[in-house]
Amino acid sequence: MSASARSESRNREIQLPPVTTYRWWARRTEAVNGALIDAAALDRGQSLLISDPFAGGGVIPLAAVARGHRVYAQDLNPWAARGLKAMLSSPARADLEEGFAALAQRITALTEAAYGTTLSDGARGEISHTFRVAVAACTHCDVRSRMFPHALVSLCARAERGESAAFLACARGHLFRGLRDGTQGCPQCQLTVEPSANYTGRRIIRCWSCGKDDRLSERAEQSSYRWEPVLVERSSGRRREIDLPRPAEVQQAEDVRWKPVRDLGEIPDGQETAVLLRHGFRRWQDLYPRRQQILTEQLLDEVQYVASDDRVGDALRLAIIGTTEMAGLLSRWDRFYLKSFESMANHRFNFTTFAAEPNVWGTRASGRGTVLRRVARMLSASDWWSSRVGTPISAAFQDVTQSSSTGSWESPVTVAWGSSERQTLPDGSCDLVLTDPPYHDDVQYEELSLPLRAWAGLPTTAVFGDVAVNPRIAREEPQADLLARIFRECRRTLRADGHLIFSFANRDPRAWIELLGALHNAGYRTAGTEIIHSENESDAAKRNVRACTLDLILDLVPRGSRPVLQHYPGANDGDEASFLSLVSGYVRQVGELPDGWAEKMRTELSEHPFLRPTASRA
Repeated sequence: MSASARSESRNREIQLPPVTTYRWWARRTEAVNGALIDAAALDRGQSLLISDPFAGGGVIPLAAVARGHRVYAQDLNPWAARGLKAMLSSPARADLEEGFAALAQRITALTEAAYGTTLSDGARGEISHTFRVAVAACTHCDVRSRMFPHALVSLCARAERGESAAFLACARGHLFRGLRDGTQGCPQCQLTVEPSANYTGRRIIRCWSCGKDDRLSERAEQSSYRWEPVLVERSSGRRREIDLPRPAEVQQAEDVRWKPVRDLGEIPDGQETAVLLRHGFRRWQDLYPRRQQILTEQLLDEVQYVASDDRVGDALRLAIIGTTEMAGLLSRWDRFYLKSFESMANHRFNFTTFAAEPNVWGTRASGRGTVLRRVARMLSASDWWSSRVGTPISAAFQDVTQSSSTGSWESPVTVAWGSSERQTLPDGSCDLVLTDPPYHDDVQYEELSLPLRAWAGLPTTAVFGDVAVNPRIAREEPQADLLARIFRECRRTLRADGHLIFSFANRDPRAWIELLGALHNAGYRTAGTEIIHSENESDAAKRNVRACTLDLILDLVPRGSRPVLQHYPGANDGDEASFLSLVSGYVRQVGELPDGWAEKMRTELSEHPFLRPTASRA
């Protein structure tokens, strides 16, 4: 199972295409969850009713539906609930192709006006990226300058090709053609340029005029940034070139015709949004150049005219809204491998002074996250559904935030939106609660989903009842009490012989102590535990840090008089596995936790080598 999970986590889009339907920031693998479902089905010998009260990225409902089981999936986040319903109601390939072709026909003139150009050899092409640099004044001498983050702005060809041509910038902000290696002089001001120079390290910039240092946030506070187009990437077929923009291309980017009308709302102060506010972004539409906004608005408006049914309409809207994660004033450019990054890459809002505005519709040669790329992935998802399930399904949708009813549930696949403190499943109806709680998670799903929710017309007010811990939000009650209520509601829905199974990983002893306390107080006892591989350790967010790459699987049953034969992990190598084995010993006591267990667990976990810096162990 661990080997399959490792393979899937490195090629998720290929092995599980439906998950590309909508953005979610942390997903466990189908390999693990599918195996757990198969094991439960083997015990029952029949189709199961499976509930996921923290459905999020939808892998568990997806795995259950693909195996022919009935599913109840609930999430507090409206973006997750909307995306999950669309993913589980994927349109047939032919229907999606027809709707997409009709959309393409209706917006051809618009995309040509927005991105049409010619390459340097005269071939007809399109602008695939427009690169902007932030311009602001020094807070000491008021001299305005372009604030390039690095002297090497971009290679002209991907690094593996070994070519040396590049675009460089001097400390004064002049941009010129140069070489990736060796000291060079700026042709405009003769300032010496070292390609390896970093001009905005720690988000501090030195004024070339007066020599004083400013924080980038201080310059944003004094006066708003102006974002100047300085480079373009053009493409034709499979060819691409990076070049200085022609006057016509600058006008194209800044044309007065681009008059977006949607107000996406204020950016709230939060754990992740703080970086946006510090650097002058106040409303969600501030993250986007006007051209990107108007293309997105008009594409969304056109969907109503081309969708043959709700499935196709939902899929096309999600493809268009998904492009907004490539926000043209936030998306960072990989100057060596010539690709842009999502504005929420690595589970954080990015900030850069050199941003890549995408061609929203997309081109063949370049552009991640475009409508073309997203629809292509949805077509792969349709093929996956056809091969795994056959006839397209239609998931029912329940708004639990507007209803207090429980006890009626008939659809084979139901997606519910609202806190899982209240679920609409009847008492004792569920065979298996299989989930992945975000408790004590470092990922702030609520904040990261806000721009997507704004574009989708979903509520952007703070959601209450979120078990993910946010240091910026004051709670009236301990988070563990909320989690206990949700687990207690799950116990209500479980059959007497049902199981609650979920994976969990965290380096904070408090998270484990609160979790175990919540399970104990909710009326469970432990049937067993297991350690499995869960995450891709080669991800940028996990590379060269002591991050969690293993999960502990917890298997619990309602507390009662039935005998339970516990299962638990065998021998595992490494500090992380040893740490989880120690945790597992305490998990097995849930339902019979002795006095003083929490303090003892806190002490033992805190002293474990997995939580101690490597240097202190030398």
